Amino acid sequence: MRILCGFILFALSTVASANLTQVGEGTARWGLFKIYDAAFFTEADLTVQQALADNAPARLELCYARALSVENFIEGAEQGLPQTLSVELAQAVQRLHAAYQPVKQGDCYHLQYQPEQGTRLLLNGKTLVQITTPGFKALYFGIWLGAQPLSPALKRDLLSGLKP
Repeated sequence: MRILCGFILFALSTVASANLTQVGEGTARWGLFKIYDAAFFTEADLTVQQALADNAPARLELCYARALSVENFIEGAEQGLPQTLSVELAQAVQRLHAAYQPVKQGDCYHLQYQPEQGTRLLLNGKTLVQITTPGFKALYFGIWLGAQPLSPALKRDLLSGLKP
């Protein structure tokens, strides 16, 4: 019975993900070095604010061109996150950061959000952690897509297919 329930949940999340449209893609670089290719998926015909709201599904895919350590991910995230967070959001960030694993060339992280299910971090299709804290989606996706993104050029590319 437990396996059947798991399969049904997986099938439902796959169907929900199938309704997503790729709205942008880009490449993150550090100097001349390519770090990763990124793609952002959400429902069609949304504005940026609607895409980051808790009622809109979204997926950010990051596929790496080089090996990176857990420390690299945490350092990058901390540059894109606000200095002060509520206790709940700080704990959620710590949980996600504790789930990070090192990557090698060709590995892909997905940050996937489904309303009422929360945000999942997946590495090569395997779920590492799921966060259900309200506001976490906008906070963590905001590292790439928010008001102070890590790369304004990458943000522009990832959001290019959304309504102004």
